[in-house]
Amino acid sequence: MIQVSEEQVIQLAPDASSLKSGKDLASEKKWLRFYVNERALWGEVQGSGRDPYRTQIDIRNIAFKCSCPSRKFPCKHGIGLFLLFARQAVLFESQAQEPDWVREWMDKRQAPATKPEPVETGPVVDTKKLEKQAKDKEKRSAERWAKVAAGVAELELWTRDLVRNGLLGIAEKEVAFWNKTTARMVDAQASGLGNLVREYAELDTYNGHQWHSEALQHTAKIFLLLEAFKRWDTLPELLQEDVKNLIGWTQSQKELLESPQASVVSDQWLVMGKQTELQDDLTIQRNWLYGVNTGRYALVLYFAYKSAPIPTLLIPGTRVEADLVFFPSVYPLRAVIKQLGSSTSQLTHPVALPHWDAVLEQRSEVLSQYPWADMLPFFVDTLTPVLHASRWLLKDRDDKYLEINKKFSEQKIFQMLALSGGLPVSLFLLKTKNTVHPLGIWQNGAYHLL
Repeated sequence: MIQVSEEQVIQLAPDASSLKSGKDLASEKKWLRFYVNERALWGEVQGSGRDPYRTQIDIRNIAFKCSCPSRKFPCKHGIGLFLLFARQAVLFESQAQEPDWVREWMDKRQAPATKPEPVETGPVVDTKKLEKQAKDKEKRSAERWAKVAAGVAELELWTRDLVRNGLLGIAEKEVAFWNKTTARMVDAQASGLGNLVREYAELDTYNGHQWHSEALQHTAKIFLLLEAFKRWDTLPELLQEDVKNLIGWTQSQKELLESPQASVVSDQWLVMGKQTELQDDLTIQRNWLYGVNTGRYALVLYFAYKSAPIPTLLIPGTRVEADLVFFPSVYPLRAVIKQLGSSTSQLTHPVALPHWDAVLEQRSEVLSQYPWADMLPFFVDTLTPVLHASRWLLKDRDDKYLEINKKFSEQKIFQMLALSGGLPVSLFLLKTKNTVHPLGIWQNGAYHLL
C-alpha cells in the first residue's frame, strides 16, 4: 500500500484556500465513513446538501473524483481525505470489496486503453486531397516564417536603440513601453521573443546596482538569439530546434510521443520538486525529476487555462517508474511522460555535487552548448544557510557563497533552518542567473520539500 507524507499531499493543493479547507476536513470526526484497499481510498462527508459527498482517490496513479460541485481539482474533500490518510492511515478500515461507485470508476481507469484491430478493407487514399493539405501547410509555414523574420528585424532595431540610448534608462520605462513591443512580437507570431522583452519589466531596479549586469546579460541573450535566427542555415539541427522553441514555435506533445526519432529514457525518477506559476490566465506547473540510474534531470511541464485542472500524476517526494520522451535539444531537459508505472515513497539519495565550483563548472558546460539556459537543476552536498547583510546565502564546504533567490520566502528559509539545525545539508536547487532557489532538503535519510 502506498505511503504518503503530509507535505506531499500539500503539494497537490490547487491553491491556498483549498488547502486550508482541506486541512479542516482532515479529521475523522468530519467524515461519515472512510475506507482503503490496495488501489483506492474512498469516503463520504456531509456537505451542504441532503446527500453526503462521495470522495475517491486512485492511490496507484494519483487521481481524484468527488461528487461535490467544486470545479477545483483536487477539491477540498479530496485534499482532506488524503491528508487524513497521510496523518493517520491506521484509522482507515481495510475493505477489499469496493462500493459500486468506487469500483466502476477504478475499473474504468484501469481498463486497457486498447481498441480492437480494424478489419483490413484496403486504404482509400485521396492523393489530391493530401497534396492540397501538404501545399497549404507549406504555405502557412512560409507565411509564418516571413512574419517572424520581420519581427526579428524589428526587435533587432529596437534592441540596438535600447543600447544606444543607454541601459540605465530602463529604470525610467513604464510597463506600457515593454508591453507595446511584447504585443508587436505576438503579432509577428514570435511570442517567445515577446516574453523575453517582458522580462525587462521584472528587473528589480530598486536593488542597488545589481540590475545593471542583469540587464546587460539579458540584452546579450536576446541579441544572440536574433543573430542565431539570422544564421539559421548554418546551425546544427538540434540548435535549430532550440532557436525555434525560444522564438515561439511549439512542438505538439502528440507528435513527439509518436516520433520514432524521439529520445525515450526509462528510469526510476525521483520527483524532487514542483513549482506553480500564474501568468495572466495561464497556470504553469513545473515538475523537476532526477533519474536514479541515468543521473539525468528532467522537467515535465503542465499548463492549465483559468480554472482548468492540472494533472496530479507526479507527487513531489516520491519515486516513480516512468518512460520519458525528451524534446529535441542540444541540452535535453524538458520531457513528457510516455508511460507511468508504480510509485513509492522510498527514495534513493541522488549523486550530489561537492561544492559550488562543481555547480558552476557544469553550468558553464551547459551554457557553452545552450547559452540561453536560465534555470538549471542541481543536487549539492554540504550547504549551510547563513545570513549576511540582510541577505540569505548558502555556504559550501570551501566557504564559498551563492545568494538565495529573493522569491524564496522567508518562511521556507526558517523551515530550512529548522530542518538543518544550522548544520550542512544536501539540497536540491535551481541555479538561476545569479542566485539559487532551493526546492528540497535531504536530512537524516529523508527528503523534505521546501
